[in-house]
Amino acid sequence: MIKRLECVNITSKDPKKLAEFYQTMGAPVSVQDENYDGWHLGNVGDQSYICVWDENAWGKPTGGPLTIVFVADDLEKTYEELKGKGVAIGPPQRADWGGQELVFNDPDGNILMILT
Repeated sequence: MIKRLECVNITSKDPKKLAEFYQTMGAPVSVQDENYDGWHLGNVGDQSYICVWDENAWGKPTGGPLTIVFVADDLEKTYEELKGKGVAIGPPQRADWGGQELVFNDPDGNILMILT
């Protein structure tokens, strides 16, 4: 039987640039390799994470862009901080489900959603 989800794999044409983008956001990034091949986005250990592989070394993914969901304490403050760091992002919007969310893209076109 399945014990747990280990990770979700994505690829990037420029994994270093992608890691730097997520570090700018304040997301947990763990880089083990100077080539940025196989770095982790998320809380590595006993929790699941996203593993980013170098598309130039391993080939294009077979799927499309992913939606990666983060949680923040204060959505308006998060929006202002990310905008101040130069992230291309619009203001929080009311979602169909009634809550507030920030939706934008990372440099590789993956969809990012931040909720409170």
